[in-house]
Amino acid sequence: MFYDPKKKKIVKCGSSRPCGHNHSRFSIHAEQKAIEFCRKNDKRNRYQIFISRYTKMGFLKTTYCCPSCKILAEKYNYENKIFTFDNNKIINAVIDNPVISLAYKIKYNLDN
Repeated sequence: MFYDPKKKKIVKCGSSRPCGHNHSRFSIHAEQKAIEFCRKNDKRNRYQIFISRYTKMGFLKTTYCCPSCKILAEKYNYENKIFTFDNNKIINAVIDNPVISLAYKIKYNLDN
């Protein structure tokens, strides 16, 4: 979700998308798509990005950036503009030691 704090409204909502065969990645993460959208459409650099997941019961779940999304956010100076929800509080989604995404854990037989 993209939020404009000056106008106090949600600009657009989106989601991650899976990639098919013959692609180097398993999916394009929501953070990557959000940074791409903001770089094209937010010329004043004021949008905030909110990421989350849903539980099986339909509630919001805390989601943090993976290592590749963290690098991308730092590259384009979005590390202080990507947020997630934790117990109805807004916290930064870019953390110091991010966890590898589930698809790469399965591919490389990682247990961590």
